[in-house]
Parts: sequence; structure tokens; C-alpha cells
Amino acid sequence: MPTTNKTVALFTAFTAATTLAATSAAHAQTQVSDPEQVVQRAPESPAARGAAGDANIDRGFLLPTAMTQPAGSITYNNYELLLHGITYGITDRVQASVTVLSPIVKDMPFIGFAAVKGRIVSTPRFNLALQGSLGYGHAFDLDSSGPNVYMVGAGAFATYCLREDCSSLASASATYTLAMTDSAGQPAHTVIYGGSVVHRVGRHVKLLGEVASAAGGVGVAGDSENVDGVLVGYGVRFHTNDIAADVGFMKPFTGGADDGDFLMGLPFASVSYRWE
Repeated sequence: MPTTNKTVALFTAFTAATTLAATSAAHAQTQVSDPEQVVQRAPESPAARGAAGDANIDRGFLLPTAMTQPAGSITYNNYELLLHGITYGITDRVQASVTVLSPIVKDMPFIGFAAVKGRIVSTPRFNLALQGSLGYGHAFDLDSSGPNVYMVGAGAFATYCLREDCSSLASASATYTLAMTDSAGQPAHTVIYGGSVVHRVGRHVKLLGEVASAAGGVGVAGDSENVDGVLVGYGVRFHTNDIAADVGFMKPFTGGADDGDFLMGLPFASVSYRWE
């Protein structure tokens, strides 16, 4: 009898365990297959897909675009080994950046900018962004009468996606900057405006084209005088999700006979690396 009871007890325990396991598996399968229980991930927007594939998505050659870096990402930018910048994606539509010109030689001024850019309009093809900025400059020349310069600026940028995934862009931008010095003189203002095209020709290659000009004057809203000519930039961007490098030339065109000794323009290079 004891042996029979033990066998019956083991058989009962095995049957109960098997039944519970089968019931739990069936319950789990029912939960997963229930459409109301499944959490569906929202599809990425075209702007998000474009930003994820290009670490330089927030600018053309030099001029900014309306695009922003992904939320939580940190991007380091370097221009010609002179300008250094850090950009942080606060959200997918708002980013903050700091850019400085380091004084690497004697008497070279220090210049730094901090800016916040946010997309206020974001559709599958069209994006519009506004930016506010603060800047500071210091001249190390002891003979300077106003060694400190304080700057405040605002900009508006519009970008149209030439492809559905926003890998090719056409952008227009305008930025206003007011600069004030320690001296009692009138502040000066500048407006930089232009347009750029970024066109993807390969999985990791894009062509860049840009035209920029400027106007300036004395006073907050004084008469502005346009700069004589435009600055044309063109080149190639090699990029992945994390790193991007722009290589090209910048050529001024003033309409005169002398537009510089460089036939193709001054060489220009920049590189960016993004952590996500």
C-alpha cells in the first residue's frame, strides 16, 4: 500500500503541474494574440528617419536647416579645426547647441554662441523651425577700446523634403544678429540669408550646394546695406548614422573681375560624430 500511495501521489503531482503549465501557456498565448493587449509602436516620421541616417541633418554646408537631432543624442561638430560645437537633442523637435571659436594664436579673439532651435511646423514633407541665440566675443588685443562683444540673435528656417524619407532636402534660412560692445557706440546688426540643397546620390553619399549673402547696418533697426555679392559653397557629404564628413569649397562671387586667387574656392571641411 505505501508504494501504491506514493505512486498515486507522484502521478497526481505530475498531472497537476502539467495542467498548470499548459494553462499558463494558453493564457499567455491568449494575451499576446488579443489585439487589444498588443502595444503597437508608432511609425517613425520622415523627419525622424532622415535625422537618424545623417549626423549632419541639421545643416547644409554651413547654413542651418529646419531639421533637428534625435532626442537624447549628443553631436560633436568640428569646422576646419577652429570651430567646435556640441548639440544636444532635447526632444525630436528641439535641440540646444554651443559653438566656440578657440583662440589658437596670439591676439585671435574668442567667440562663443549658444542657441536653441525648435521645429514649430512638422509635416511629412515640410518643416519650419525658429531659433534664438546668445553670443559673446572677447578681443585679447590690449589696444582695443571695446574688448567685449555681446550678441543676441533670432532665425527662421524652412526645409522641404525632396524625398519621402527626408534624405534629400531643400532649405531656406534667415538669421538676424545684434552685436553690442563695451563702448558707448551704436550696436550693429547683420542679417545672413540664403538657401541650400542636400541631395542623396548613394546610401552614404550626398551632394551639397549652398548660396549665402548678408546685409548689415548700425542700430537695432537702422538702414541695412547688402553685401556686394554672394558666397557659394559646394561639396560632398559622406555619412552614416553616427558620423558625417563634409568636404568641398567656398567661393565668393562679387560680380567684379577679382573674386580671389582660388579658382574653385577655398577648401572647406567639417566632421561630426553623434552619440545616441
